Amino acid sequence: MLKKKQLDPNNLSERDRITIPAARSAYSFQNYLSYTLYSPLYLAGPIVTFNDYIYQLRFPSPSITTKRTILYALRFLICLLVMELVLHYIYAVAISKSNPDWSLYTPFQLGMLGYFNLHIIWLKLLIPWRFFRLWALLDNVDPPENMVRCMTDNYSALAFWRGWHRSFNRWIVRYIFIPLGGSGRGTSQVRALINMTIVFTFVALWHDISLRLLTWSWLIILFLLPEVLCTKVLFPARNFTTRPGLYRFLSGIGAVSNCIMMMAANLVGFAIGLDGLKSWIMGLFGSQEGWLFLSCAIPVCYVGIMVMFEHREAERRLGIFMSC
Repeated sequence: MLKKKQLDPNNLSERDRITIPAARSAYSFQNYLSYTLYSPLYLAGPIVTFNDYIYQLRFPSPSITTKRTILYALRFLICLLVMELVLHYIYAVAISKSNPDWSLYTPFQLGMLGYFNLHIIWLKLLIPWRFFRLWALLDNVDPPENMVRCMTDNYSALAFWRGWHRSFNRWIVRYIFIPLGGSGRGTSQVRALINMTIVFTFVALWHDISLRLLTWSWLIILFLLPEVLCTKVLFPARNFTTRPGLYRFLSGIGAVSNCIMMMAANLVGFAIGLDGLKSWIMGLFGSQEGWLFLSCAIPVCYVGIMVMFEHREAERRLGIFMSC
């Protein structure tokens, strides 16, 4: 395959290492044990495919350099320090675990409690994943980065899930979503929705068998629908080529809705649960304080999303194109 495509085995891209089969001799029991029991990734590291792993054993990735590994180690230490500071000064997890009466909290308090709780969850997962990836980099194996962006630097529900636990997302797409039919050309929107429902139900059961997580997975699908409907049917980008300012404004409004809905879904699954979400919604829409909070939070969120848009544009100018 390498000769047919005229590729240099010492300089394969990550996509080529995944899609191009390894040599027939590589599929041995010894390599199988080495792959499944590889210490840096066996416990809680990113998921790397067998083909990618075998290629990197024979031809170390050119992306691994001493400078890059040292900088990655410094980033890991900074994340660890941030986690220590957050846990020392912010008591969101302790409050959530004490089963409080959520009706006693104001909408602002519930919103901030959930927001910081989700950040702590993000850091709680980021730290072990980056630790084990750093271990692998020191061993000359370059696995995928599981957390590509900060949790707050997201405005698209679809892109959010491509970047959260990215290696697991790729595994699901490759071995579950695509075999089910995916969502590409030739697949109806209804079938694509069914496929996504199956995938998120699997993810919920993979985490734990609980009603809270099942509710979370179905809420995710429900909240994905508006983005899919708007971007592909109601407001496709091709209809606004002559009106980029209007498209940017509409995208910002939709992104604000995305952020609120995705936060609500994740609060159910990993923070305040259904009871807390019910109290939050009642407080938001059933009191003057709730409407005041919304009137302040929505513009602030919109401004933040405009900054994210500019950040993506800056990445494109540098030749960085990410789907998350």
